[in-house]
Amino acid sequence: MRSVYRKVVACSTAFFFFIYGVTVPTALLADTPTAPGTIASIEEGQPAPFSGTLFSVPAAAKLLLDLQYNKESCQIEINKEKGILGAQLHLKIDTCNAGLESLQFKHEQLMTIKTDQIDFLHEQLQPPVWYKSGEFWFALGLVGGIAVTVAAGYALGQVD
Repeated sequence: MRSVYRKVVACSTAFFFFIYGVTVPTALLADTPTAPGTIASIEEGQPAPFSGTLFSVPAAAKLLLDLQYNKESCQIEINKEKGILGAQLHLKIDTCNAGLESLQFKHEQLMTIKTDQIDFLHEQLQPPVWYKSGEFWFALGLVGGIAVTVAAGYALGQVD
């Protein structure tokens, strides 16, 4: 049963391919040089004064427009890429500048802290001025107290 089915399918496929090849002319599917907007090559001896490529008016206009469009589109693409690269480089420069500023600020703050610490330790190392020391004021108070006591005793001795 299967082999009969396969034979029928194979024979019908071959028949339809043959009919398609005979009935459909391939010239209708091909591009002809007389169609508008085509480019045709000619040789010497054919009705043209030179050998080369013959352009129809629509084909020449299309080629000219394509050349102009390609130039403008390339320029647009170049400007776009330049803008993108410029923005990327500007971002890198701004990032580096921000990093530099933050490092400079950090350095200045560290130097301020270190200077304050050095000044504090220097003040702690220096002895106080003689008139600001506690011993001076203790001695001054002791001498002042003795002087007041002697003066009060003298004043009481004069009263009699």
